Amino acid sequence: MQGRRALGTSVDLFLGLPRIVRASPVWLAITAMVLAVALESDSQGATAASLADSATVRPSAALSHLDTMRAGIRDTGAAQAGMTRVDRYLSYDSSAKSVALLLIAAANSAQGGFNFNGGSAGNQTITVPLGWSIDVDFQNHDVVPHSAVVIADQSPLPAIPENPAFPRAYTSHLIDGLPAQKGHDTMQFTASKAGDYLIACGVPGHALSGMFIRFVVSAGATAPSDSGTIATQ
Repeated sequence: MQGRRALGTSVDLFLGLPRIVRASPVWLAITAMVLAVALESDSQGATAASLADSATVRPSAALSHLDTMRAGIRDTGAAQAGMTRVDRYLSYDSSAKSVALLLIAAANSAQGGFNFNGGSAGNQTITVPLGWSIDVDFQNHDVVPHSAVVIADQSPLPAIPENPAFPRAYTSHLIDGLPAQKGHDTMQFTASKAGDYLIACGVPGHALSGMFIRFVVSAGATAPSDSGTIATQ
């Protein structure tokens, strides 16, 4: 419990700072040390320690590399047999009832980079049919660590979104985040229950800062769709 209280204090402090400060190597290192102490008392010291490793970012070189990565975003609509393209991030195979989603943290500069495929604060909605399998390719293009998890739509949002709505509907390093600029993981799960959900970043404070989009599982949908604010480059 002491660890959780300390973690909550660090999240409050994190949210009170400007993004330019939150993204600085010094602040990330300090935050990592606070998280390490807090999570160690909750038997999660190993997870927090990896955040300290990923916090050593050199902004000038990182930003240049970030622009290069954004220019080379993989197009999911590229000639995959049996796949129907919705947009550059979403495609599906109706006969197999499967969805392929490219999920990019910081696809552009919207919300200071705290976005998924350009969407943030719930202004993008991905809809999939009930019972279809979902294959998510997560890539972190930001200069700070990020992760992703599918959670129930709720208000207020939790400071630490750590309860996935479906089995395996989350990336590794959920709390400390996958490494800046090169973090990559996959999620494979079945959209087994109709309802309204969110795809949120699991790093403390990030979802509260607007890093979430909507994910709807619909019993009436016959094909996946993507709407709202979506990055085009």
